[in-house]
Amino acid sequence: MAQILIVEDSSIQAELLRRVLADAGYRVSLARDGAAGLAQAQAQRPDLLISDINMPVMDGFELCQRIRHDPELCTLPVILLTAMSDVQDVVRGLNAGADNYVTKPYDPALLLSRVRDSLNQPSQVAAELKLPLQARLGDEVFEVHTGSQQMLNLLLSIYRNALEQNKLLQATQDQLTELNGKLQQEVETQSAALIEHERKLGNEREMLLKKEAAHFHELHDTLLESVTAIAATVEMRDPYTSGHQRRVANLAVLIGAQLQLSAHDLEGLQIASAVHDVGKIRIPSEILTKPSKLDRVEFDFIKTHSQTGYEILKNIHFPWPIAEVVLQHHERLDGSGYPRGLEGDEILLEARILAVADVVESMSTSRPYRKSLGVEAAIAEIQAGRATKFDPLVVDAFIAVHDQGRWSPEVA
Repeated sequence: MAQILIVEDSSIQAELLRRVLADAGYRVSLARDGAAGLAQAQAQRPDLLISDINMPVMDGFELCQRIRHDPELCTLPVILLTAMSDVQDVVRGLNAGADNYVTKPYDPALLLSRVRDSLNQPSQVAAELKLPLQARLGDEVFEVHTGSQQMLNLLLSIYRNALEQNKLLQATQDQLTELNGKLQQEVETQSAALIEHERKLGNEREMLLKKEAAHFHELHDTLLESVTAIAATVEMRDPYTSGHQRRVANLAVLIGAQLQLSAHDLEGLQIASAVHDVGKIRIPSEILTKPSKLDRVEFDFIKTHSQTGYEILKNIHFPWPIAEVVLQHHERLDGSGYPRGLEGDEILLEARILAVADVVESMSTSRPYRKSLGVEAAIAEIQAGRATKFDPLVVDAFIAVHDQGRWSPEVA
């Protein structure tokens, strides 16, 4: 499947775009600015580049120009992400050599269609004869130097966007017309007694929904209490690290919030973090509390706790992938982790967050065989493993949380 390079300084927008493309089967890599994107394009030779316009270091226009002047990359198709609300942006994109445009906020289906179109043929922008044109909008005159294929792509982009808007408007109009007809027929055919009967049924349904909502909240509270009890059971066998899972959960949520995860995802992250060491319940307490460093056999035994935790949790029907996050929290980006040796985006984002929180909290507090190494040592450890073992976005999010004074290690 084709390789696509996304150049986007917003980690949230980049991740949303990556998921759309990855779900469609494309291989995706990310760069945070134009300079990094150019370097990755030269190294990876992707089949398509999608770039935001406004970025630090090098914006999307300069990136596009650099690609068009690179003999090895000049045929690389380039799609710019634009609001299409500023005519100057569109003109600069044409002059820079963009092949196509995707309007933000984008429709996933339309985005994938634009991607398929761009992948079907190499870019001809660099080789095309540029037509010097003038475009007048009101009192402003814009100089445009563009090839015929570029102009055709722009016109098709505008046309397809208009078609999608017309379809949406037509569907909405049809729904409103249908609803209006049904309401009118209802008024004409229903008697006052029947309307009153429907009102009573509506009240009964409302009461039932309220009861169901209350029951749901009770189940939700019971779930959280159960998770807390599971965590406490594990820590009773290892009092030296009592509170570790709770502290990791608190830090993981702060990192997740910095990455702008939704409230729903943050709750799942907190629950997974609060039970991430539940598999240690099968580890003998004399190993958990050993006052000296573990030998190789003992450490290999400790490493089984991720798989054990997964086996314990996999049949509990959480609304989040709790068991999978617990299984993956010792995986590392470069494949050096365990138990599966997963790499990069094969590791869930929640597990990548938990991995950083777990390392920082563990190093910042005392263990049976050593004193606390301190938060500075923990920061040095994750920075040394940034982009190799640990997700760079997660590491940067933790550093931001720490530097802003929103987290400091607790005294265990």
